[in-house]
Amino acid sequence: MLHLKRALITFFILVSIIAGLGFIKYSQVMAGMAFAESFPEPSETVETISSTVSQWRPNLEIVGEVRAQRTLDVRNELDGMITGIGFGSGVSVKKGDLLIQQDIATEQAQLAAINAQIELAKLDVTRFEDLVKKRAGSQEQLDRAKAQLKVQEANARAIETTIDRKTILAPFDGKTSIHEWEVGTFLSADSHITTLIGDTSSVWVDFSVPQRYARVETGNTVTVIAKDNYPTALEAKVSAINSQIVADSRSLQVRATLDNQLANLKPGSMVAVLMPIAEPTNVIRLPNEALRFDTFGSYVYVLEKDQEGKYRAKRTPVEYAGRELGTVMIISGLESGELVATVGSAKLTEGMWVKAAGES
Repeated sequence: MLHLKRALITFFILVSIIAGLGFIKYSQVMAGMAFAESFPEPSETVETISSTVSQWRPNLEIVGEVRAQRTLDVRNELDGMITGIGFGSGVSVKKGDLLIQQDIATEQAQLAAINAQIELAKLDVTRFEDLVKKRAGSQEQLDRAKAQLKVQEANARAIETTIDRKTILAPFDGKTSIHEWEVGTFLSADSHITTLIGDTSSVWVDFSVPQRYARVETGNTVTVIAKDNYPTALEAKVSAINSQIVADSRSLQVRATLDNQLANLKPGSMVAVLMPIAEPTNVIRLPNEALRFDTFGSYVYVLEKDQEGKYRAKRTPVEYAGRELGTVMIISGLESGELVATVGSAKLTEGMWVKAAGES
């Protein structure tokens, strides 16, 4: 009986201790929950866009290069010292303007000597003609005098040609490149003098299309996007198509003509060329930042208001047809007028409280 009484007392003491510890723990948990509930609900701020339906024609985006319709690397034919420079760096010149004058002192001296010999040869011809008329001279002597005159005149033309080849003139109106030539510099044959660029009010845009899209025709319209003038779009007309596919790349070289008066694109500039490859279709255009991916496919976050008027993120699966210049084309999954998260959408989760940029 005494043992049973002690066991019951021990049992009640243990139960009391456990109950006390349980109450303390319960109080701590409830206090923690109350403390957590005292914090505001987490939220994220994102940029948004309202979806609108527009027409889009699928395009093939290709890199193109702007080329002047008239350009020339000016080079000298003969060795010689520079005695005169008639152009500056990056200046406009007219056809026939002096660019480089090489030393022609020797040729000028030789030409003067030959011109003197030509005058003597002319006198000989005149004299023998008079003698032949008077039958005091032979026809053979006259023929020899005329032949000698022709030889001297040919020698003069040869030297004049050498002088012309050492006098480098602008072959057409244009603008020169930067140079560092100085009087006294010795020019070896075939030295690069300057690059002359003609009128650039109209330019060519050269690009290559893959073989599968090689059915492009002259007269087709393409869109040219200048990266430095983004998002300015310019229309160009296909003016030339290569006669064969390039074997190494299996691509077709195409040239379009572009009115360059407003864009003022520099020759050598890289541009984006958009070539239509299908018929127009209705799409919703969104910035690339709006489209997300996971193992279930592509989706966007649509922002919808809850009962308290707060925006909540809703994961919405979508299908897209392609991308173009920082924009993705959505063809299904969205309707016009829906508010879509763009920049910052990567931070969102389903049901999260979202604030649009600019909201307090």
